Amino acid sequence: MPIVGYWSTDRSISTAELRLALTGHDPSFRTVVVAQPDLEAVAAALGVQAAGVRQLTPSAVIAAVQGTTNVLGLLQPEDVRPAIRALGIDGRTLFGNARVRTIADWTLTIPAPTGSAVAFDPTATWTVVAAGDVMNDRQVYREAVLLHHGPDFPWAGGTARIVRRSCCSAGETVVQAAATGHAGAVAAYFRDADLALVNHEGPTPNDVRYHPTGLTFSFDPALEAGIHDAGVDVVSLANNHIRNFGSLGVTQTIANVKAAGLVPVGAGPNLDAANAPAWSTIDGVRVAILAFDAIELGANGATSARPGAAPLDLARARADIRAARAAGAQVVIVVPHWGVEYTATATAAQRADAAALIADGADVILGSHPHWAGAIEQIGNGIVVYSMGDFIFDLDRSEQTDEGLIVELTFDGGRLAQIDIHPTIELKRSQPNLLDATDGQLILERIRTASRGFLHW
Repeated sequence: MPIVGYWSTDRSISTAELRLALTGHDPSFRTVVVAQPDLEAVAAALGVQAAGVRQLTPSAVIAAVQGTTNVLGLLQPEDVRPAIRALGIDGRTLFGNARVRTIADWTLTIPAPTGSAVAFDPTATWTVVAAGDVMNDRQVYREAVLLHHGPDFPWAGGTARIVRRSCCSAGETVVQAAATGHAGAVAAYFRDADLALVNHEGPTPNDVRYHPTGLTFSFDPALEAGIHDAGVDVVSLANNHIRNFGSLGVTQTIANVKAAGLVPVGAGPNLDAANAPAWSTIDGVRVAILAFDAIELGANGATSARPGAAPLDLARARADIRAARAAGAQVVIVVPHWGVEYTATATAAQRADAAALIADGADVILGSHPHWAGAIEQIGNGIVVYSMGDFIFDLDRSEQTDEGLIVELTFDGGRLAQIDIHPTIELKRSQPNLLDATDGQLILERIRTASRGFLHW
């Protein structure tokens, strides 16, 4: 399996380029390292004589690649970790939604060492795709309902590029983007995933009202069909807008979300119901999703007698994670609504909470609320995306509020093997599109900068 540094723009390498790299003739890679004892077998499979290639332990191969863009590593796929980027070969990959499903479909195979069994099984891999805030009021309602584009319109985006940056809105740079084709590419990420989730940033009451402006939201129940049609399975209701239409709005939202075929998590008619996990079983792996709101604990939180969001009470959240593990969860995903608006950085309190949640068994934490794509941190074997940013949200305050992330996670059984983040930008303030590589890399560099000091990828 070829690997490169996590922030590399490379996603695939050809067999011809691999041959050049192993013989010291590929200028893209000043160093090539291969996990012991596979060098001879890899060279034979590629039909070359390796030159200048170092053999290292698998952990040393990962260390040599981390934080670089000009070191190529090769190691067994079962040793791949989120801290590095696994490359496809000739357009085929072992990770992500587009992965091959049998080892026979993989391009580069070598005999297993004598006495060992092949440890990696492509049939045991599965994916989670997630995105941040979905807010189906204001401009989304205008496009989907008033202009009759329908509930699938917000999810029909393809690819786009930034055509102009200008100053200023609230002192921030704003952008203009243009579509470049591939309609439906965004929804395909969610449909192709084994499990897909988003943050449902507001209530869906029966008595819906259109809000062209302002910070009180309500979503037309008819638009829930678009979320379901796009392939989303689970929606987090744990956010600071879920009680915009009061207690009745919360209970009607839960009913309307369920009626659309979606699974709600993070809100309920009382505290115990709000804190209950959403469960899924994927290829025999039991997954628990928990969602919490840290923004308006008093006004927004559920109580023993009031509907609302599950508050991020750290002691209870940790207990909920332990309870999910005890109930059979092999993977626990936590979706918190937290942080500071209009910033990509993580606060000390968030980092402390994240460490505590992972210590009690969370595998992945996928945050929202700041409206900007935020920092990433690895804590032990757990991964934290502090903010996935806006996804479908009418907020053209700045370049960052028009942008967001689709997070694609690949698990090997119960182990997180890879995390890929796909930058998006909204068109018409209502439809996310995948940013092209050049513009998307600018977002990735902002995330990398925000992560400095605690992420060593």
